[in-house]
Parts: sequence; structure tokens; C-alpha cells
Amino acid sequence: MYRLLNKLQGYTQNGYAGNHLMMALADGATNITASATIAGGVGKVLGDAVIAFNKVNVVAPLVTQKMGVAGAKTIEFADWTVASYADVAAATEATDTTAQAIATTARTATLSEHVIQIDISDLAEQGYGSGGSLGGNAGAVIGNAIAARLDSDLVQLFAAGSLTNDVAGAGTTVDESDIFEALRLLHANQAPAPLNLVLGTQQVWGAKGLRLMIGSHATLPTTTNWMGNSSVGQEMVQSGFVTKLAGFDVYSTPEIVEDGNNDEAGCAFSKGAFGFAAGSKGIISIETERNASKRVTEYVGTGVWGECMIKDLWAVSITSDVS
Repeated sequence: MYRLLNKLQGYTQNGYAGNHLMMALADGATNITASATIAGGVGKVLGDAVIAFNKVNVVAPLVTQKMGVAGAKTIEFADWTVASYADVAAATEATDTTAQAIATTARTATLSEHVIQIDISDLAEQGYGSGGSLGGNAGAVIGNAIAARLDSDLVQLFAAGSLTNDVAGAGTTVDESDIFEALRLLHANQAPAPLNLVLGTQQVWGAKGLRLMIGSHATLPTTTNWMGNSSVGQEMVQSGFVTKLAGFDVYSTPEIVEDGNNDEAGCAFSKGAFGFAAGSKGIISIETERNASKRVTEYVGTGVWGECMIKDLWAVSITSDVS
């Protein structure tokens, strides 16, 4: 798992995840053909895709994970009511105490398949020549596309209105007070550390993102501007990124996309806020099948998982205007 800087190479060139990649290479109905290879399209698309999507998940390692069992399509996560100091009674020596009623709610993740198929013709493979093997690169491309799709599914849980608490808001420029309010809300609800702050790329580097909030402060520090005079501000100006802010580990993913109102929906959360479950045979598989009559090798990647919100109060939606 990489931090914010490590994501720059994989994210800044492209950011459209599995669906975009599948269309660029093949969708099962359209094969990669020799004519496309000769035109230079496939070689460049595939090479660029391998570089751009050669990454690990951003969000998946930050949430709770479970493995499904054979024969089960749904997996449950337990949402325990947080106990307070009032649940702990002062006891009298050698006397029984009263059990506290601490409720649990089952949160369910339903497994489903996520598939990408790439068909590579024999002539295309042969025509690739010194550029390497199209088939040899297909696995890496498929694997990274599925990884991007998993993150895309998880960040759909961040949307404002789907959680009890949110800060900033549609049409609002994110500010340091919003970040600290998210931190306050998580602490007030006893969300355990580590705490993560996952934002869209424009929420970090855009005209109204953290870059503006921190970078401009650091460029023009004042005696009252603690952020500009801090190592956080200098880190943003010098390196273009920040790994920690207001107690959060900071991450960015292009799977948080700008909506039609020019907003992006990030989230501050603890690990137990969200979860996903993988299939009993693992989260990803890649298979090949030979279609001799078409002289084509089919590469099929399948990801099996389901995701859900577990504990609402351990997450705070951060929706903000980005343009």
C-alpha cells in the first residue's frame, strides 16, 4: 500500500478504472486485431495502461476484510453498539453485577462478479514483435483494472447523505476547519485509530483542494498562520503532497470522480467503518480460453466481492466543490 506520493505515477495520467480500460482494449465483442496493432494503437494503449494501472488498491487495505465460505453468497459483519463509561458499574465486593444490553446489528455484503475480458488474435500477437507479448501483459492489465474497480465500489459508500455525519458540503470549498470537525466527530464516537482521510485527486491537487488550503498558506506564511509555518505546509510546497494531516493518514484515489455538480466525495474514517468480503476462492482469478475457430485467445479476469457500511458513526463524508 502506497501513500499519496506513490500514487502520483499511477493516477495522474489516467483515472478511469476498469470500465475505461475494458473499452480501450476489448470488451469481449471487439477483438484486438492485427490492423489495430499495425496502426500502433494497441501497443501504445496496452503499454500505457500497464504503467497507469500498475498499482495496488488504495481503499481496500484501509477497511475491514473478510473471506467468504464455500456456498455462501452473503457475508455478515457485526456492528456493535459502542459501550460508554456508564455501562461500567462500581461493584460491591462478592456480589453479582448486572449484564449490560449492548446491541449488535448485522451488516451484510453480497458477493457479485466483476469481469473484464480481453481477446487477442494470433496475428496481433505475432505482429507485436520486439514490443513483447500482448498476452504476457494482459494479466497485469486485468489485475490492476479489477483492483481499480474494487476501490471504485468502496468509494461509493462515501457519498454525503449515506452517512450520519458529513462536513464541508456540495458547492463548498474544503477548509482546515472541515478536516478538524471530521476528526472531532470520529473521536466523539470513539472511532479507533488509525484514522484515514481518503480524497479525490481534485480534492487534493485541484484549484479548491488541499493544495490551496495548505500550499498557499505555506507560500505566504504569517505569524498567525500555523499551517503555513508548519512542516505540513512546507511538505506540500516542497513535495506536492502530504502524508499526514490533523491526525489522519492521507490518501488519494482517482476512483472518487467529480460529479455533475463539480463536487467530489471523500471520507474520513476508521477501519471498522466499512468492509468488503471476497469469494471463498479468493478475490481475483484470471483464466484463458482458446477459441480456435476465431484464432483468438480469450483472457478473462474475474473479481468476486461485496462491500457494505459497517459502523456509520466511524466515518464522516467530506463532499466539496473542486472546480
